[in-house]
Amino acid sequence: MKVYIATLPNGFFGSTGKSWKSLNVNKIAGLLEYNTEIITINDLKNIELNESDTVIYTSSDEENIRLYMRDVMYFINQKCRILPNYNMLLGHENKGFQELLRKELGFGDLKGNYFFDIDDSILPTPKVLKTVSGAGSSGVFLVKNKKDMKDIKDNHFDVSKKRRLIKLQRRIKLKRSEFYFYKYRHKGFNRFVEQEFIPNLKNDFKILVFGNRFYTLKRSIRKNDFRASGSGLFEYVTAPEEVLNFAKSIFSKLDNPYASLDIAQSANGCHLIEFQGTNFGPLALLKSSTRKVFLDNNWIEEKNDQDLEENFAYAINMFLGNSSSIHSEG
Repeated sequence: MKVYIATLPNGFFGSTGKSWKSLNVNKIAGLLEYNTEIITINDLKNIELNESDTVIYTSSDEENIRLYMRDVMYFINQKCRILPNYNMLLGHENKGFQELLRKELGFGDLKGNYFFDIDDSILPTPKVLKTVSGAGSSGVFLVKNKKDMKDIKDNHFDVSKKRRLIKLQRRIKLKRSEFYFYKYRHKGFNRFVEQEFIPNLKNDFKILVFGNRFYTLKRSIRKNDFRASGSGLFEYVTAPEEVLNFAKSIFSKLDNPYASLDIAQSANGCHLIEFQGTNFGPLALLKSSTRKVFLDNNWIEEKNDQDLEENFAYAINMFLGNSSSIHSEG
């Protein structure tokens, strides 16, 4: 098996938490236990890949780069294994796909719905509505009543004054059956996710998982707010074992070497809010003094060396090693 690390054309790879700083791909390549070559995403078009090969690639928070990666990696995924897996790429900056995958794989323990027409919103209030993309607390709204829904509809599902004028003209000129379809086409759409609201939360946990290593960031909720993401009120503490076990159960279903999981804990148990499998912020790993490791069916605590590249290589080695064992046994 050969491993290719595919960077962006300028050599950038991954997320260090700063848009101007790349992961050290040479260091990652040197720590991998496999024959590894560093290339760019554009080089992939000219390489003869074998089914046994693995391509490790990066996404981007820049939309056009991300959509380009989706197009290219769709075909690479037909030829060999890619890491992150293609589901993680589709879920990057796409909470709608995350919601669909959550239902498909049956994890998360939080009612949700994905729609493009606000009239297809089905969850009762109070609930949380989110735009499909957006970092931190941006694009996240608490809906308590019909007025809140109307505000979201007016601000995010409205059409321009010019379009409204054209619709009036079309109403006069078109047959009723024709206008029915025209009116819907220009109704005003946007992709949104709605989720069950968890009341009385004081914090949530961001759990970064690299193989069997778990890093925790506790995020408190600001006064007169309901969102922990983007609050800036962080503590680097070990998550309760219930949260760690919940994170481990979700991670096992993602089929990926690493992940970022946003988890809330209430009286009813744990709830997955969002997840990412590529290009997530590494703050929990870079700032925590310790990490939890699941080993021999037990949680043990280790000192955290805060080495981002080493953790990526560790997770990839573990994932590829486990995959090879499963394949050989099969």
